[in-house]
Amino acid sequence: MKKALLFSPALQKDAQAHSKDNSYGLGLAYLHAVIEKAGYEIITKSFNNSDLAASEAEMVADLRSFRPDFLLVQIFTMNRVASYRLIKLARQVLPDVKIIIGGVHASIYYEQLLKNFEVDCAVIGEGEETVVELLGALASGLSAAGIRGAAYKENGAVVKNPDRPLIEDLDALPFPRHDLFIQPDREMACILTTRGCPFRCSFCCLHTISRRKFRKRSVKNVADEVEYILKTFKNINTIQLADDTFTLDQPRAIEFCKEVIRRNIKVKFLCSARIKPASVELFKLMEQAGFTGIGFGLETGSAKLLRSIHKNITREDVLETFRMLKDVDIKIVTYLMVGFPGENRDTLAETIDLINKLRQIKYFEFAGVARLWVYPNTEVYDIMKAAGRIDDNFWLTDQDVPFFTVEHSAEELDKMVTEITLGCTSLRQGIKRAAAELLHPRATAKKIIPRLRRLKKYFYR
Repeated sequence: MKKALLFSPALQKDAQAHSKDNSYGLGLAYLHAVIEKAGYEIITKSFNNSDLAASEAEMVADLRSFRPDFLLVQIFTMNRVASYRLIKLARQVLPDVKIIIGGVHASIYYEQLLKNFEVDCAVIGEGEETVVELLGALASGLSAAGIRGAAYKENGAVVKNPDRPLIEDLDALPFPRHDLFIQPDREMACILTTRGCPFRCSFCCLHTISRRKFRKRSVKNVADEVEYILKTFKNINTIQLADDTFTLDQPRAIEFCKEVIRRNIKVKFLCSARIKPASVELFKLMEQAGFTGIGFGLETGSAKLLRSIHKNITREDVLETFRMLKDVDIKIVTYLMVGFPGENRDTLAETIDLINKLRQIKYFEFAGVARLWVYPNTEVYDIMKAAGRIDDNFWLTDQDVPFFTVEHSAEELDKMVTEITLGCTSLRQGIKRAAAELLHPRATAKKIIPRLRRLKKYFYR
């Protein structure tokens, strides 16, 4: 039996300081399931917010002890440096191992990576079908020639095969291997009920994988997975729907809620949603089905910026959706971002104004503010390239994802984050957050120093 190691290396330090430890890798869990089903012995590990040196040592130890035929590396823009180091080390430890890369960053920069690193193949886009076919070919001594969705080197030149069609029948996929990420003390599981988002937000690179095509699993298949999780993992009391936007197909979301109620499934649900479409009927049914939280990516409260970043919503849309939720017992969290092209003191004031207006309708948790992260294959990245602030060779360096834009330095973005945070965090939430951080000192330590630095810059500018 051929053996495969599937790794998602650690994020860079600055990325770790500004991201939550989302160690539930659904993409990895799906890949593990299909590779295992195809008859391979596989070990999968996600290191995400792990210590860089310790995680690297563990990956090398696994290479030496497991001695895989294939090393699969999931490369994101935020973990690319650790991924590059892993590839070099793997070649030293196991010179003959077949190295296959995939993920969003590898899908964008497959040519750059194949030219600069000793990688055998790249999987471009959605991975499940391509990976299984690719492993089968390589295990039989064949090349990647003709395998849709793959790129490879031939006589020193990079060859990209035609794109593979997206998976239409998502129900045909096996359930992801949840046991890879559900530990005995973990109370929340994650599932995907849909794939893809049809919208064109200027800062988002996820269309690299989904091609902006929205696809859905059947309600029955999703409900079956929920029941499987609750039956298999007795410690789970919450399920997060990790869809980009669960409520986009409102009739289907309503159907799912009705199915949960019909089956008498007792679990708390969390989800992310767009501001529209929305309806009181949907939110009431979500409450009855056990939904306890909805996260909305508002990004900004500026009418001008909402248009320029292509959010396809207005300030009034946001206010109207909050009015629909006023009498519904579902907690709301909002996510904001600063640093878009055109951001200034006026747009910041608009954002603070909108948040305060929303709180007058319904109290909600302010999840915080992110600096604009400039990812490749996005409109904001193209703007920076055109202005000469960055080029594609940047991604071969060990620098973190850019926290600067054409108009704003990293320091200016830090000041904006602090201004929004001070303007939007209520006393009630501030006390709650402080108490939570006292109870989790280790996690707090990673984030408190960057916060203090931002406050210092804000007050002593």
